[in-house]
Amino acid sequence: MIKLELQKLLSAASGKEVKIEYPADPSHGDYACNVALTLSKELGKAPQIIAQEIIDKVPANNIIGKIEIAGPGFINIFISEESQKRELERILKEKNQYPKVSSNKEKIILEYSSPNIAKPLGVHHLLSTIIGQSLYNIYTQLGYDTESINHIGDWGTQFGKLIYAYKTWGKKATIEKDPISELLKLYVKFHDEVEKNPAIEDAGRLEFKKFEEGDKENRELWQWFVDESIKEIQSTYDKIGGIHFDHTQGESFYEDKMSAILEEGKSKKIFKEGEEGAYIAEFEDENMSPLVIQKKDGATLYSTRDLATIKYRIDTFKPKKILYMVDIAQTLYFKQLFEVAARFPWFNTECVHVWFGRMHLKDGKASTRKGNVILLDEVLDEAVVRAKKIIEEKNPSLQNIAEVARIIGIGAVKYNILSQNRTTDITFDWDRMLSLEGNSAPYLQYSYARSHSILRKQETTKDVLPDPPEAAEKIRLIKSFLPKFQEQLEMAAQEYKPNILSNYLYELAQRFNSFYNGVQVVRADSEAKKKERLEIVEATSQILKNGLALLGVEVVEEM
Repeated sequence: MIKLELQKLLSAASGKEVKIEYPADPSHGDYACNVALTLSKELGKAPQIIAQEIIDKVPANNIIGKIEIAGPGFINIFISEESQKRELERILKEKNQYPKVSSNKEKIILEYSSPNIAKPLGVHHLLSTIIGQSLYNIYTQLGYDTESINHIGDWGTQFGKLIYAYKTWGKKATIEKDPISELLKLYVKFHDEVEKNPAIEDAGRLEFKKFEEGDKENRELWQWFVDESIKEIQSTYDKIGGIHFDHTQGESFYEDKMSAILEEGKSKKIFKEGEEGAYIAEFEDENMSPLVIQKKDGATLYSTRDLATIKYRIDTFKPKKILYMVDIAQTLYFKQLFEVAARFPWFNTECVHVWFGRMHLKDGKASTRKGNVILLDEVLDEAVVRAKKIIEEKNPSLQNIAEVARIIGIGAVKYNILSQNRTTDITFDWDRMLSLEGNSAPYLQYSYARSHSILRKQETTKDVLPDPPEAAEKIRLIKSFLPKFQEQLEMAAQEYKPNILSNYLYELAQRFNSFYNGVQVVRADSEAKKKERLEIVEATSQILKNGLALLGVEVVEEM
């Protein structure tokens, strides 16, 4: 990568590890470095003098085209025409595989989506699912040895509640007609009845304890709930498109692995006996309450299963990192969980809670327990309907409108999430996500379709026109930006933020449209110019396609 090569060159020239950044104003250069400012106090010299000394020590190379001092001592770098040409050729050669990188053999596990059995997928499930899948795609592209896991919520007290509700109010024939919807109604009814009669809560816990102890009837009911739920969940994944898991393992998968964790934790004094016989893990940080590992009645909890899960993954996959895509509400829990796991002698990996903000709707939050969850299936269907309406208004003669509407609608929903910083709350906004302007999937898809339109027209245009004065700078701005694709992928992986990639693609689309509007491409006044500019169009088109694919967004050649 060019950024890495520049870092090596300037680090050697300055004798200090430097950080290469991007100038806020691209007219000031393709890369920038502030090492002269940081060395000024240490060396007792003016930053501009230090900057010039560093520049003088940079050896001859084919990466830097121009290097200059700006402002109080910033070093601004313009990459060479040779570097730009080399990366352009690489893009056109590697095509759908760009950027093709060698495997680095590091194993990374990504856990995402993780829906609960017997509950429909709501729009809020999109965050974990889409963020996790895009990070999986990015890590895989960068040569990591990746494993994706869907950790299904198929265990816990809620199943005791559901079993009680089914036995008390449920009818098999009714549930068989519409399993998830009817099971959700039973789950909601249980909580409604608890508000009238709190003793029902204990009855639900008892049903779960019977289930954990192997009660045949409860086990069969649970398996039925699981089987029906998995079918519907998979149907929704198929509708989203591009969702892939190497492993689907419910919490029940770890049922026979929890006793060993409990035994080891107790014998090593990691778990201590708390009130009334429960077992807990305590923390020195007074702001962290004890983590309950086993209830007083002997029942297990999320924490028990999650510790067993970590040990299984370390033993089985030997990962460098395990990433958990779970919302901000679980921040304290994961801090507790990872600290407890680190006390075991087998813990030798890095666990990371890749948290994200909450999904906000204009009418408030969604809650499964209260039954007003916004169904993901309905949102996806609505996106396609809205996209189809827009297409029919703007381009009614377009072929395959239904398929294009599906691609644009579903892509808009995904990109709406991935274009926002995951550490902020995300508002679901139809107008923004389906807009042909601004940072949206349709804008990028339109830019891609436009590039293909240019490539189709190249042989039909015979007349030529001169370039406007700003043409050279517009060409430089897009050619020097193409090599930054891989750098942005690396940054997105390091920070676990797909929006870094989406922001790059958005800026690329902006530069492309500025290039196309300000430069003669198919009407260039020489064959050499036309050839180079068509290569720029093709390379831009390829990066837009590849980048959107990593975000799980499909493209169309006409829209």
